[in-house]
Amino acid sequence: MKRTSGTDRGMTLVELMIVVVIIGILAAISTAGYGKYVARARLSEANAVLAEFSAKEQLYFLEAGQFTEVHASTTVFPSTSEDGAEFWPSDPSSAFDSRRTPKSIYNNSGSLPDPWRRLGVRPRWQSLYCTYLINAGGAGNVPPGTIGPALWASTPNVPWFYSLAACNLSGAAGWPNTSSNKYVTVVALTHDSPAIRTIDETE
Repeated sequence: MKRTSGTDRGMTLVELMIVVVIIGILAAISTAGYGKYVARARLSEANAVLAEFSAKEQLYFLEAGQFTEVHASTTVFPSTSEDGAEFWPSDPSSAFDSRRTPKSIYNNSGSLPDPWRRLGVRPRWQSLYCTYLINAGGAGNVPPGTIGPALWASTPNVPWFYSLAACNLSGAAGWPNTSSNKYVTVVALTHDSPAIRTIDETE
């Protein structure tokens, strides 16, 4: 009867457990890294859409002498609302997932909302992960909501607009953000600055 040599024996239970633990650690690290990568990609979408908004608003101003709002449906100048229902294509006050689930930019009629078409916004993507709005007003008009007034030290004395992108990157839902609860990451761009600013950021 042939005896098995020590070099031919299989893995012990301890060795197998060590391998399983190492694989688990590597999987956890890669998952966290992937989540950050996806979040950066979604914010890249937001930056591109806000840049298009800004360019189209400047062209609109040259023709009309004022900026215009871009909401889901309503058209009120000067803007009076930052409500979640005014964002398009998702309402940030209800559940939406900017990491995994894009929403079509078209309404039930198969077209863009009227305020988007009026400004001439044509996103390069047919579905968007984040959700958007633009508020606008004239000299001396107070920006509405909580984010708008915080974008300037005082009420603008010239025609103004600001565009917002709300991205749900944490799996939570809710709007508006509060000092204690950051539900969505909010990115903003204003008429007087080419810099895109992150206003609120979820963990």
